[in-house]
Amino acid sequence: MTDCERGLLDAISETSRAENAAAARLIAQIMNYTSSRGTFDHRAPGAGFDTEQAERSAIAEVALALSSTFRSVSSLMRLGFTLERMPAVRGAFAAGEVSLAKIRVIDEHTRKATAAAVLRLDADILSAAQLLAPTPLGIEIDRLLIEDDAAWAQRAREEAEAKRKVRSRRLPHGMGVLSVTLTATQLTAVTGLIVKVAKTACRADPRPLDVRCADAFMVLMHGGRALICECGDQDCAATRNCEPAAPQVNLTISCGLATLLGLADNPAYLEGYGYLDAGQARAIAGDATWQAIIDCATQALERLHRDYGVDPDGARSADADSGDSADDATNDSIESTDESGTAPASKAESVDAEPDPSRTGTGTESGGQEPDPPDPRAALEVPPESDGPLESEALPGPTPDSGLLVLRSRILSTGTIALPVRKLPQPGIVSPAVAIDDLYRTILNDPTQIVAAFPDGHGGFTKPPSGALTYRPSDLLAAAVRLRDGTCRHPDCLIAAADCQIDHVVAFDRRDPILGGWTILANLQCLCALHHQLKTTGLWRHDMLAGAIMHIYNTIGQHALTLPVRRQGLRIPPPVRAPAAAGSGSPRPR
Repeated sequence: MTDCERGLLDAISETSRAENAAAARLIAQIMNYTSSRGTFDHRAPGAGFDTEQAERSAIAEVALALSSTFRSVSSLMRLGFTLERMPAVRGAFAAGEVSLAKIRVIDEHTRKATAAAVLRLDADILSAAQLLAPTPLGIEIDRLLIEDDAAWAQRAREEAEAKRKVRSRRLPHGMGVLSVTLTATQLTAVTGLIVKVAKTACRADPRPLDVRCADAFMVLMHGGRALICECGDQDCAATRNCEPAAPQVNLTISCGLATLLGLADNPAYLEGYGYLDAGQARAIAGDATWQAIIDCATQALERLHRDYGVDPDGARSADADSGDSADDATNDSIESTDESGTAPASKAESVDAEPDPSRTGTGTESGGQEPDPPDPRAALEVPPESDGPLESEALPGPTPDSGLLVLRSRILSTGTIALPVRKLPQPGIVSPAVAIDDLYRTILNDPTQIVAAFPDGHGGFTKPPSGALTYRPSDLLAAAVRLRDGTCRHPDCLIAAADCQIDHVVAFDRRDPILGGWTILANLQCLCALHHQLKTTGLWRHDMLAGAIMHIYNTIGQHALTLPVRRQGLRIPPPVRAPAAAGSGSPRPR
């Protein structure tokens, strides 16, 4: 080894120690901040004060400052609580002698242990952490805890067994990780079964064992017990193994018609995962039933009906961000598809219409025959006007001037091609790509100049359309909101829209619905339960701007912009703190 190489190795070790010490300081700073913010009753809005919500808001504030998530900051705080119980480990971590990865292992394995037991084992755990890599360290901590108190170890195991779970995590390039938490014996048995099925292919199979194990897992999920060999030898017995039929699974994919038709290569969005490339979206849609959900200005309805599928210019000038979507029924492998379990609508529905309970999820007509492929030219119809009163007031039929409605086509059969319509923008709505830079500059200069597109929550309607005065949105309206948002609209929150609550941006007035925010597309957003609570307490505020951009800000002057799921070509600005003169501790007047 040369002197240069020795110097590099020493530098690597020193950099690692500095990184560990910096992580320790970050955790300590987060703990101090959340502790301080948990007592800011003199700054909290309103007469009441909820300490728990104040602490949650503090975690959300740190997450926004770090461009991170609530869950990530919470995990760092949990490490802080563990370190408070282990002074020897805490000191070594602060000195950079123990890595953050090992601190996570220590936390995971000692979380359920009593404070007295952790304190007794503090020095022994530190010695192990200084010698062992993370995985062997966890094994050693388990041994120490069992030897220290066998009865406690048994109780802890029984409690852990009651919390078996399945989690998924996305990876780039259209991949993901499925994580299953099992007991030790279950894990060993399942792993052995996967390997056994993977080895049913012959030795000449070109796939590595890891790939064959992944394929074997899918075979087991579909009820099979043997893997089809890919050696290419027709005489190989394993090549004749039968692939089990895949069960039907419904996937929700948001994708512009221009992309499906090959006129654009914008990404699609798979709910619960993220973005897919255009080729993968077209492969799915080519073998799936699908349904168009189109939002448009009310003035465009007649033209939309007339031009849908027949205007050749529409195919060339289609807006790739038009809000169309494919609602696909596919199997887990996303390679082949089955018929959707949703009954085809006899005509397009407006979001204002109440759901029709007579429609069942059979996918066939009453006679058991498959319905004829729908004519794309007749797929959309102008929604009928309501002929009954809205809520308790007898109002005339809706006469909106500039509101945004959502229409749903019939379910279109596999292979059906419909030409995209020329979308007419809602008056006052500009492209997010045009607006985003101006909004960012405005926040830095004077955030009070940012005004919601519809501060009254009426979405540009002069009179409430049918359903607007009902608190719960119709199934179609909820689906349109979830397709538009994709995830919770709080900054950096990745909770899938399907697992979020539908929130009124401007609060719905249950006592006099016509005065509050209405149940319409331009006044609804997806929020997970946690961030919905923070909004409800008044610690965080939300405004919907033009183009469904959400302006989210809090009582300490932090501001962020979040965009709907179709955000091609948009630069997402970092969260900012308003200047002291423009964004002090209190929110702007509303």
